[in-house]
Amino acid sequence: MKKIYIAAFGFVLSAGSATAQTLYPVSDIPKSLIAHANSVVRAYSLEFEVLNKKEAVEIEHKVVTILNSKGAKDAVPVFNYSNFLQIDDIEAAVYEANGDLVRRLKSKDITDGKPLEHFVNDHRYKVLDLPARAFPYTVEYTIKRKYNGLMFYPVFQPQESEGVSVQSAHLTLKMPPGLEVRVKGVNLPENCKVGALNWEFKNIAAFLPEPFSPDENTRFARIISAPTDFEFGDLPGDMRTWEAYGRFFWQLNLTQGNLPPETVSMLQTLVTDCPDAVCKIRRLYDYLQNNTRYYFVGLGIGGWQAAKASEVDHSKYGDCKGLSNYMVSMLKAVNVPAFYTVIRAGDDEMHTQFPDFPNAWFNHVCVCVPLEHDTMWLECTSQTESCGFVSDFTDNRPALLITPEGGRLVHTPKYDEHQNTIQRQTAIKLAADGSATLVSKDVYSGIAQKIAAYLAEFSDESKQKYLYKTLNVSDFEIKSLEFKREKSRLPSVTENLELRLPRLASASGKRLFVPISLMCIKQEIPTLDSIRHSDVQADPRGYTEESTTTLEIPEGYRLEAAFTPVDVTTAFGRFELSAQEQAGKLLINRKLTLNSSIQHNDQFSVFVQFLKSVTKADKSKLVLIKQT
Repeated sequence: MKKIYIAAFGFVLSAGSATAQTLYPVSDIPKSLIAHANSVVRAYSLEFEVLNKKEAVEIEHKVVTILNSKGAKDAVPVFNYSNFLQIDDIEAAVYEANGDLVRRLKSKDITDGKPLEHFVNDHRYKVLDLPARAFPYTVEYTIKRKYNGLMFYPVFQPQESEGVSVQSAHLTLKMPPGLEVRVKGVNLPENCKVGALNWEFKNIAAFLPEPFSPDENTRFARIISAPTDFEFGDLPGDMRTWEAYGRFFWQLNLTQGNLPPETVSMLQTLVTDCPDAVCKIRRLYDYLQNNTRYYFVGLGIGGWQAAKASEVDHSKYGDCKGLSNYMVSMLKAVNVPAFYTVIRAGDDEMHTQFPDFPNAWFNHVCVCVPLEHDTMWLECTSQTESCGFVSDFTDNRPALLITPEGGRLVHTPKYDEHQNTIQRQTAIKLAADGSATLVSKDVYSGIAQKIAAYLAEFSDESKQKYLYKTLNVSDFEIKSLEFKREKSRLPSVTENLELRLPRLASASGKRLFVPISLMCIKQEIPTLDSIRHSDVQADPRGYTEESTTTLEIPEGYRLEAAFTPVDVTTAFGRFELSAQEQAGKLLINRKLTLNSSIQHNDQFSVFVQFLKSVTKADKSKLVLIKQT
């Protein structure tokens, strides 16, 4: 087989042996592909040949010119393999900027390693140990892979990130008689399809990332392929519909849900006094968090099949599959139906799954519990997350419920500016010398409580270090600081803070100049010095920051002039700020709401002006004058 491989690939890496001095000179790269690029893909071909429902052969050839240190970091080839995916052979070479051959890599230049050493799995990787070179230089490799389980067909994305240019890329899919491949194109340029199962890309330029852009996954050209009939771990499957694909998972875990009788009895006793299903869910979720821990198990089909609930019950550990299956089994024991659910997890993965295209690109499992008038979602790998809260790890995206009837595609909860909130109540006592004491109660809810929830678990010293680094106040001393978590369906963290401010207000003659916005989040204002290419999104989820400040005025002072309220509304959100004097106090109300709507790039200047209006108002000062 190796001789066949060399015959098939030899022309790629050895065809230039007689003219090795002229291979891939950097001078041949069009200037339009150099701008903004850290690396340039000179040539990239992927040929995926399906032999039958279970087996396939993949040949990948890639030539990448690395222009700088960032490109070197991003372009180091790493090749993963496992029991279902073998690497037949690898050939690689490195070239100087002028095309001179530096070295053909040998077996000693390819490191074989095992990721996640503290977990149990059969995953391994090979990585090329490239010789240190001055930039730019070029790396070429050819690799042949063999699949002996075919749940996954390729996702072909020639441009991996914004700092990569692509000179030429080509995808070829080959299918045997009687088997069909399904294909979905995302952001494809016109005329890139050059055959029935052939696609070609030319001259894709790198670009600079633009602030306040939607998820970059929505910008890159991709071809997603998926099987119809497949076989994985000797279990046949059908991926034509979500329902059919769900049946595969149901069969995969059909015998994994039994618990020991003594555990069932214990769980039933644990919820004896519960008046409803929600109480039972909370009680068992607490039990799960307090009695198990996460530990990845990925041996063979176990990389996809959940560990038996009885094994997790005994060992008290499991991965997302095992822990979720265990939770479903525990809920079943107390007569609460729940579903094992596969999902594409990750803060930046909301737009990488497609409801109209059944496919296998999931990476996580959680639990869905449908109730009479509601649905609860359980993240079973966390020992600290609130019961029923999915966080930004799995929020607002498709998920596949695995039911006895097959898969059912649903959508996880969306947290927007109505749930992601910061409510701040602040009392300030200002002295005539400009110093002040401040007491603030801040309540962070939804996604907005994520950082505060982390801080709540840290030491007092770490909490204070974080505040000294991030608080939008120039000079202060922390007198007291306390965090309190509320683990409800929409979790919150309350921060109680007391500060001493040596110089809150600046004095000039009979006047004190007091900042109107003190604790608010500082807005970053992008520049308008170039043409905007991408659409505009103020925040990927949206949030609301609202504060009420009561400022006690020093005796003998009053507000010199009334403050003109600010109220600005755009498609991106709304900003309101007002201040008025009442009985020796200033009442300051501020509210900023940013939504997650995506607006056309011609609205970028409107958004920038909105942020400038917010910043200008926040920098305003109230003038107090001493009465004579």
